Amino acid sequence: MEEVVVTSVILFPFPLFCLSAIQEAVLTPPEQIGWFYRSEFSVKDIFTDNHNWDRYYYHHRREIRPVEREEVEKMMSCKGTDRGCYVYQCPKCGEYRDISLGCNSRLCSDCGKRYTDQWAKRLSSRMFDVPHRHAVMTLPDKLRGVLKEDRGLWKVVMDSAIQALNDTLSHALRKDVLAGAIVVLHPFGRNLGFNLHIHLLITEGGFDKSGKFIHKKYIPYKALRRTWQYQVLTNLKKALPGTKENAMLINRMFKDYPEGFYVHAPEESRIMSLHKISRYVARYVRHPAIANSRICGYNGREVTFWYVDQEDVKHYETMGVDEFISAIIQHVPERQFKMIRYYGSYCRKWKSRYKRYLPHSSIRQYELADFGNNKWPRCPKCGTQMEFVMFFKKDPPLLSEKWGFGTKLDDWNYLCAT
Repeated sequence: MEEVVVTSVILFPFPLFCLSAIQEAVLTPPEQIGWFYRSEFSVKDIFTDNHNWDRYYYHHRREIRPVEREEVEKMMSCKGTDRGCYVYQCPKCGEYRDISLGCNSRLCSDCGKRYTDQWAKRLSSRMFDVPHRHAVMTLPDKLRGVLKEDRGLWKVVMDSAIQALNDTLSHALRKDVLAGAIVVLHPFGRNLGFNLHIHLLITEGGFDKSGKFIHKKYIPYKALRRTWQYQVLTNLKKALPGTKENAMLINRMFKDYPEGFYVHAPEESRIMSLHKISRYVARYVRHPAIANSRICGYNGREVTFWYVDQEDVKHYETMGVDEFISAIIQHVPERQFKMIRYYGSYCRKWKSRYKRYLPHSSIRQYELADFGNNKWPRCPKCGTQMEFVMFFKKDPPLLSEKWGFGTKLDDWNYLCAT
């Protein structure tokens, strides 16, 4: 069978119902994948198209965790009829508009991006007004299999990071200090593979017993690497079953990495202004496993996406649909597991002691305007800001033959009573 190369068919975005016409097509060679750039495919489209998720769940239902199924179903219902909607009406011309709700799923790229932006904006008002540094702590490949099988060890890794940081700073300053760290766990790599690593926003220094901040611009990263290695391996050894294989694995990690585990903290990662923290954090620290803009090709059987490695080289990777689904859902944590944790001087127990280093903000009574009326939509006809009318838990049903959803309503009181 001759290979069919898609050229002009996919130069422009096309609706999903046209996918059946190109089921036998294959992707173009990697050097021509740029043609697919900025396609309108999303993670949700790939899961829902051609019953891809239903088929995958049927064949792998014994392997799929319940939390993975719940997150996928939430994502697939994003902005659907079962999510509910807000109804707005124009006070000038009477036009109305409904806005469906998102899903807040860990797999949804749209909701994940919105949550990232909101979290980053709130973060700048909760951080101490002191210099910070962004660091990345990684783990060897041989530990990834253990951490993937036992997800309860993820918190052990996060706890070990702050222990290594406090020990290193206390030794460098020759006194006991309490550093502040915001720890974000990333279970995924740039190519969607399982690569558990830690992103940290750490204070350049720490607080002594009197509550004074001791600045330490230079952090001895060679010592931090070895301390990070010692803390994480020692804590993992305590948490893992006391088998001979686990003991040999921990000892091997000490011998194979005599200089410690890798810690990446370049000079440009220093953050001196809290005004820049939201833009920086949203870019490097908190983001979904894959953005929709990185999906550059889909032909019904295979998915192509791009990523940039640490040397700023752009790569394209093609996966089968089942492989792509498996790569996405494997990064879903267990229920109630917090991927973002606040340690040291940022935890609730100690943060109030150092409140003088927090940005000053005026305290006032909340008003209705603070809850989002400035974000209400404008009328598509006259441009007037629309007013909130009501909220439906589900899309409103057909009330009568005269009033169906999508038609203009003249009696809102009757609708509310109904």
